[in-house]
Amino acid sequence: MSIVRVIRAGLLTTIQDLGRPGFRQFGVPTGGAMDRFSHELANRLVGNLPTAATLEMTLSGDELEFLGPTLIAITGGEFSPITTNMEQLSIPQNKPVHVSAGTRIRFQTAQRGCRCYLAVAGGFSVPEIMGSRSTLSSAQLGGLQGRALKSGDELPVGDLKSAGPGLVAVKEHVAISFPAWFVRPLALPAGDMVTLRVLPGEHSSMMSAESQLRFRDESFLITSQSDRMGYRLAATPLILENTSDMLSEGTAMGTVQLPPDGRPILLMADSAPTGGYRRIAHVISADLPLAAQVRPGQFLRFLETTMEEARSLFQKQRANLDHAITMAGLMPGVRVSERLPEPTGSAP
Repeated sequence: MSIVRVIRAGLLTTIQDLGRPGFRQFGVPTGGAMDRFSHELANRLVGNLPTAATLEMTLSGDELEFLGPTLIAITGGEFSPITTNMEQLSIPQNKPVHVSAGTRIRFQTAQRGCRCYLAVAGGFSVPEIMGSRSTLSSAQLGGLQGRALKSGDELPVGDLKSAGPGLVAVKEHVAISFPAWFVRPLALPAGDMVTLRVLPGEHSSMMSAESQLRFRDESFLITSQSDRMGYRLAATPLILENTSDMLSEGTAMGTVQLPPDGRPILLMADSAPTGGYRRIAHVISADLPLAAQVRPGQFLRFLETTMEEARSLFQKQRANLDHAITMAGLMPGVRVSERLPEPTGSAP
């Protein structure tokens, strides 16, 4: 079993997978990777199943040492990773990269986006709790002792045989090597204004007519009181005409709640399964990866769409990912090792 050692911990790095979807009835958040598209892309680039555990780095990255040779992939936000124990070499993102034993890689401050994902062939082999390796920091559950990584931690990597048909034989005697092709990722937030498409929530009509218009037309600042549980948004308060008490009801990642203070909350991966605030909108599934890549200080605008368009956009997003991986030669039945020695051009 190989080991990845944390030389210097970043701001907030946790082990994540696709979460614990089967335990919401017991009050356990689904959790898992905030940007599931980037998490899955990283895994598929190294031949893992989408359920394998990755590292999710937030805003600033770690410095890691790979004690054994392996295959990695880095996706999501632009963290400008470089090698540090040899001539400084830039590590490309969105493609598989061979890493030799002893290589150190430093992930820097995010230039664009908020979160990046590191997958290793075989996945990070921490114990499963409730069927998941994801870290839920609020409950000190999963991951590595239920917490963010810190300097000196050692992360075991799973048996390479468990990585599936995409597994490649790691090259020896070279620091890093990689193919010429890459897989085009989802677009990262550009500029300070980010638009998220939403479906109207059950309680949207409880806002005043003016507030309904302002929710669609105004922008909302993502405040520093934002984390994996949710983003607190600042703007002129929205007004609820119906403020009667209500029982807690089901929520999900992407639900936009409106508390009594009139300042919306966009719920994210670690949010509770239920909530007692009015649900005024839901970010569509296709835009949740984009929502995961925004950061405090940026602004959100909400654009209303239809269920038909939301379904079509999600299906197109999934089809594009499958097509890109197919073009890269990483689908089951095609070994990555057959593709890496010869550049194949850019996948779409």
